[in-house]
Order: sequence, then C-alpha cells, then structure tokens
Amino acid sequence: MHDEKVLSRIYLDAVLPSLEMLTNEDAHASTIALKWNGDIRFSVGVNGPRSTLSFRDSLVKHHSGKTAHPDIILFFPGATMLNNLFRNKGVRIAIPAKGVTKLKGLAVFSALAKYMEKVLDGEAGCVDLRAKLTLNILARAMAVISSYDSEAQPFRHHLNGVAEFRIKEGDAVHVDFTSPEPNALAGHAACPDFILEFATNELFLKVAEDKVDVMVEACLENIVLKGNIHMGQILNNILDKIGHYLQKEVKP
Repeated sequence: MHDEKVLSRIYLDAVLPSLEMLTNEDAHASTIALKWNGDIRFSVGVNGPRSTLSFRDSLVKHHSGKTAHPDIILFFPGATMLNNLFRNKGVRIAIPAKGVTKLKGLAVFSALAKYMEKVLDGEAGCVDLRAKLTLNILARAMAVISSYDSEAQPFRHHLNGVAEFRIKEGDAVHVDFTSPEPNALAGHAACPDFILEFATNELFLKVAEDKVDVMVEACLENIVLKGNIHMGQILNNILDKIGHYLQKEVKP
C-alpha cells in the first residue's frame, strides 16, 4: 500500500527534477526542450505541494514550490488526480488555472516526459544516463518518503548522518539526514556515515528492478556496504518503501 499524497510529492520532487538532468546530459532531450521557453507550475490542492519547471534555451530547471509569474499553471484538486496524469492511468484531470493558450509548452513537456520514460525503460539513451537518473530519483524519493510517509517516519527519527549511494568509478548521490528536513544531493558526500556501492551501472539497475539476488552479489563483493551498518539497516526499511512506490508505478 502507498499514500497517494506521498506519491504526488515523489512525482513533483523526485521525478520532475530528473528532467533537468536529462536535458543537461542528453542531446535529444535538449533538442525537445529547445522548442519552448517558459515556466509550468504543478499545484496539488489549495495547500498541497507545488513544483515548477522552467524551460530556457534547451535546458530545464526544476524549482520546488512556487515561482513568480509562471506561463502555465496546472491545478490538480487532489493528489490522485496528479498521480493519474503521470502514471497514464484512470481519470486525468487538471484545471488550467493559467495559460490555456500555451499549448506548445504543454506539448513540449509531454514530449520530454515521454522521452524520459523511454530512457528509464532502457528504450533510449545509454545505460550510464539511465543509471544516473535512477540513482537521483532514488535519493530524492528517499528524502520525500522519510519525511512524509507515516510508516517511514519512525525510521527517520533514528537517522542522524549522511548516506551515500554510488556506482564504483561512476555516479554518486547522498542523502543528508542531519537537519530536520532530509536533503538529497547529487555527487559524493564529504564525510558519509554510510556507503552503499554497486560494482557497475548494470548491476545497480538490476537491483533497482529487483532482478538480482542482492545477498549473492554482496557475497561476491559486487555490492559493498561501508560505515555505520546500523544506519544501513534502518535505510533498508526506507528502501523497501521506495520499492512499493516506484516499482512499475512512477512514470513521467
């Protein structure tokens, strides 16, 4: 089971930010983004989460919360309505509170989102980019879930440090739990308290898709845990929650 409100935050603050990375790393994605300049705000309910995508000169920037004067505002009365838009399922309703005539902007966003879906599914782009996007979505989803999921919040109270997730000789992300609001960041941490390292991009993606025996790979030292193992055990509970939310569920 998952909480629709938490899932909406994952879409807004974990999946949408990946479009920024995608346009920075992939030539085809930046070509799509080049077709429109403007801002699109996604809003859930009167007091729910907000997220804004800014399209500028072939690149996308993600902003959590409100930004001034967006060109398009898509208002979703409830979390499930936003989630249905992203997962291409059920009734999809958005009230265009502003920017009814900005159809080109919506078309560009839709094309870019569909392309990212292909990259995440392994149908476009390269393995390195797919792994990098997935790694960053995982870290951001961990921050969201540990903050807002009622079953994960008790685990959050026992975390006070920095966890790093990385590919050996590849990309890395880390989640900082030292402040009240967990923060997911790209790159290596200065002094991580816990490290989870995967030997290759391919292995990490198989683990993310639950297509490999993690214990066997750990015994072969293709998956390595370092540092505060107790912290790692707590994080494993949150990683399980991420699996419930992301497995065959999150699609841009």
